[in-house]
Amino acid sequence: MVGKRVRGAVYIHREAIGLLPVSSAATLSDAVALAAGQSWNVARLEPEVVGLMQYEDFDRSAFPALLEATRIDLKTGKVSSTSYRSSVNPLILHRKELLVDPADVRVKRWAATTQSLVERGAFRENHRIGRAMEWSKRLAEFGLISVDDEVRAA
Repeated sequence: MVGKRVRGAVYIHREAIGLLPVSSAATLSDAVALAAGQSWNVARLEPEVVGLMQYEDFDRSAFPALLEATRIDLKTGKVSSTSYRSSVNPLILHRKELLVDPADVRVKRWAATTQSLVERGAFRENHRIGRAMEWSKRLAEFGLISVDDEVRAA
């Protein structure tokens, strides 16, 4: 199955939803219908809860920031949304190559960036690097900066 797995949830980019198993696609479809009109490009699928998240453009950001999140409780039908657009330290997305179709031409480049950072040790203590400020500090420790869709020497 395509997608990034984190603590029992599967994260998948909107472009790859055609690769989901039928049951997961149906769950996502139900959530999208309940969220009526919410913008999203990444879905987080759990058995009874779906998150529809709008991240920065994957092609313009090496580590896209979370802009908006909508939580849909499939059991109760409750929908709640939060905007992070004005956050000075938004959540960011690592390993974006796992969220798209493995055959996507961008995967090789994105995976190479991730692998390079893994080899340098940038993902150690990964529970500390989920927000933009901490991630920027971590990259700086290695003499790197994130510019657009790539990481380069500072």
